[in-house]
Amino acid sequence: MEMREIEAFLAVADELHFGRAAERLRVSTPRVSQAVRALERRVGAPLFERTSRRVRLTPVGERLLAELRPAYERMDQALRQVRRSVSREFLRVGFATSIPGAVAPRLIEAFEGLRPQCAVVRSAHPNTDPPRWGRHWPVDVFVGWLSSDPSLRDDPEFRVGPALLREERAVLVAAGHPLARRAVVDAEQLADHDILYPSDFPARFADTWIPSRTPGGRPLRRMPVHTSASIEEAILLVAEGELIHLTVASLRPDDPHVVTVPVSGLPPVVCAPVWLTDTDPIRDFAKAAAQAFPAPER
Repeated sequence: MEMREIEAFLAVADELHFGRAAERLRVSTPRVSQAVRALERRVGAPLFERTSRRVRLTPVGERLLAELRPAYERMDQALRQVRRSVSREFLRVGFATSIPGAVAPRLIEAFEGLRPQCAVVRSAHPNTDPPRWGRHWPVDVFVGWLSSDPSLRDDPEFRVGPALLREERAVLVAAGHPLARRAVVDAEQLADHDILYPSDFPARFADTWIPSRTPGGRPLRRMPVHTSASIEEAILLVAEGELIHLTVASLRPDDPHVVTVPVSGLPPVVCAPVWLTDTDPIRDFAKAAAQAFPAPER
């Protein structure tokens, strides 16, 4: 007895209509009829009385239904339980939109090679404060830019994995901006220009990503702007020519209206995974990260 025959019989017994049974099973009506006829041949008797006006079960059909439905439901439940027990794990990983594009596939390949039963569900987000994404985004791990300050690893709110990349700082400016013609911008020169500063950046993160003063003590003109902190929005705002955006040297937007210029005099930042709660998949993710990026790359 084939499963399609059982399912067709049960569907027609419920609907008492071959067309509706076919819609329920998402197959054609002739296929349902063929399956029921095949089952009737196995049983050796009609299971339904068919007229142009109605369909109903025969006594043999009613007896088969009473015996078959509980068995089918037990089998279906058993299959569901087994599928759940062998189903793959999932790890939700968010990647900052400003990190190099090659990082995510390299990291995912290393992790799924180390833990093949766990698949990565990938998403992209602005680079922001770890406790914030942990509370508001549907991710278990976030891979983004952080301060290279070692004290960050002592933060009680989140855990930091191995550094994958180490990046020098750069500034994103409009193509017509005076800084666009420079080969390198000294950090002290940043104080002469308005710097894009997302107004909802937590101070702890903002002060490492966009410091309040230059190394020489000059105050930076951080201009609060209500934005999602996405790199796409930053590019649009910078392209207007009024603001500059402090970023990383690897960020090279494919946009003729903006230019990335290296900045000297600021400490580098690192790209690393961060998370709030330890789990076995996350520990393996950190291990895979260390294997895929054995030393922070520039």
